Amino acid sequence: MAKERDFGPHQLADWLGLEPKQFRRAQARGLIPPPDIDDERWSLVLAKTLPDRLEGIRDALGTGHATAAAPPPDSSSSTGGTGGGKAARGRDFGPVQLAQWLGLKSWQVPRAVQHGVIPPPDVNAKRWSYGVAKTLPDRVEEIRAAVGDHPGLGSIKAAEHLSLRLQREVERVDVQTLADQGLLRPQGEFRGHPMFAVDDLDELPEEHVEATVRDRHAWIESSWSAKEAAESLGWPVGKFEVTAERRGVRPGLLGRFARADVEALRDQRETV
Repeated sequence: MAKERDFGPHQLADWLGLEPKQFRRAQARGLIPPPDIDDERWSLVLAKTLPDRLEGIRDALGTGHATAAAPPPDSSSSTGGTGGGKAARGRDFGPVQLAQWLGLKSWQVPRAVQHGVIPPPDVNAKRWSYGVAKTLPDRVEEIRAAVGDHPGLGSIKAAEHLSLRLQREVERVDVQTLADQGLLRPQGEFRGHPMFAVDDLDELPEEHVEATVRDRHAWIESSWSAKEAAESLGWPVGKFEVTAERRGVRPGLLGRFARADVEALRDQRETV
């Protein structure tokens, strides 16, 4: 899952509809609370408290430079556990070593674990002991049959593949929609992202793809981005997003909002 959204000073100023000079003045006067992430970024939770205070902030300002240091990169160290470096026979295997030992491609080992034809690593949850690994050479053909000979395509490459096959524009979100609808089934995943078999993409009925693309275009025509919606209401983006959330207006595909829902907010804006 992607981490929750946060804001740097320029992003937060823009989100609130303030000029950078106004934002800096508001910070200097304590009208904007200090950043709560690494002393330089504001969390979405904190940012959501500010749109209701915009009028007071503007009144206090009458209508103004510290440079934030870049956060040091987080460093995490891997520590070994009890398995260390020596298992049975004094040897254990990482995924690349196991693939080489079995004569497999490196992607086939994690995919085989996902399919249950290779057991999960039993040394520190990262490596395979010799005791487990020695049971696998006789099953290599079974493993290959289960995982196939192609790692599959991620949603971006899958969309490109469908575009070439059908000679029409297909986007990543269309592939994701087809998968959500159960019309396209991932054959595995890589770093948490679904991977799709080329054969499945080639066998996907053209009418399913065309319907999905048509639906996306129709949705774009009948919806607004948060920025577009805010501009239509004459609000900062932050005020729109907070108000929409409070009124139960949720974004749909591509993070866009139905125009009808935005218009309903327009009718209620005097009470906000």
